[in-house]
Amino acid sequence: MGGGKPGNTVITLTVDTDALISDPSNIKNCVVFSDNQSDPAENPGHPETYVSTVIKGSSCTWQGVAKNGRDTINITDVAKKSVDGGADILEEIALGDPFDDPKVTAKVKNKDITGPESYNVTFMINKNESQVYTIDPKLRMKGRTR
Repeated sequence: MGGGKPGNTVITLTVDTDALISDPSNIKNCVVFSDNQSDPAENPGHPETYVSTVIKGSSCTWQGVAKNGRDTINITDVAKKSVDGGADILEEIALGDPFDDPKVTAKVKNKDITGPESYNVTFMINKNESQVYTIDPKLRMKGRTR
């Protein structure tokens, strides 16, 4: 692969758990997406506009990190939005154990696909919490370079 970018995408969901627990309706201001593909970090307060780049034929992993360094972010699901989902980039989404391996990995289709895919990420804070949260970023594909 060229351009110095890694082949597999890792998307990190950084959550301000203290603020989110105190005001769950303020989720958009408590979650920031970033990735290892040199995409600019999300504009805080607008996770629905964040777009991560994935590489054709590679994999994509979502992991969660708590801003306070104390809590655990357990990603419980990643799924294409059923309405206005856009392109169909992912296949074979594999959920880790939401308690012992709280991340999700998906295979990226091995064909060129244009346009963004909108999807939902569902997570909870700490494995003993009952509240679940859903946020809706996007993916776009970049073809493999030689």
